[in-house]
Amino acid sequence: MDEHRICDHVTNAADDLKSNITAVAGTIGDLAGQARSAAVEAGNSIQGAAIEAGKQVGDAAAKTYKRGALAGEYVSRTTAEQPLLALLIAGAIGYGIAYMIHRG
Repeated sequence: MDEHRICDHVTNAADDLKSNITAVAGTIGDLAGQARSAAVEAGNSIQGAAIEAGKQVGDAAAKTYKRGALAGEYVSRTTAEQPLLALLIAGAIGYGIAYMIHRG
């Protein structure tokens, strides 16, 4: 009779262990699914941010190019209208750069 009780206890313990392992495996599966979902969501957010940043950089580059072209036109027009002033400004800039180079 003691052997029968021991066998029942072992069987009950094995059943409990099996149930616990099944529950743990289910929990791990759920956590893995949540981690995968979070990773996909984070990836989508990063991709969206990268696309938006690319658009903004492109817009900024286009605006900078346009402003540079306008500044070049202004300088060309002003130089053509007032060549003596342009020479004086160019000379002053050259002197300033030479002064900074030889001073250091």
